[in-house]
Amino acid sequence: MGAYRYMQELWRKKKSETMRYLLRIRCWQYRQLTAIHRVSRPTRPEKARRLGYLSNEGYIIYRVRVLRGGR
Repeated sequence: MGAYRYMQELWRKKKSETMRYLLRIRCWQYRQLTAIHRVSRPTRPEKARRLGYLSNEGYIIYRVRVLRGGR
């Protein structure tokens, strides 16, 4: 199995200790950033590749905070 397959398996098992820790750390880290933040590479490279992302010039990725309201 390639590296992307291992990453895909990790994301399928979100309740594993590894993913819970990783998501908790990332959640804290994202809260420290500005509302619109340019990132150098995708968080999930295997999914980005499946959706057509290429690591070429001209592809720009931003992480945007969305307010969770209206409940």
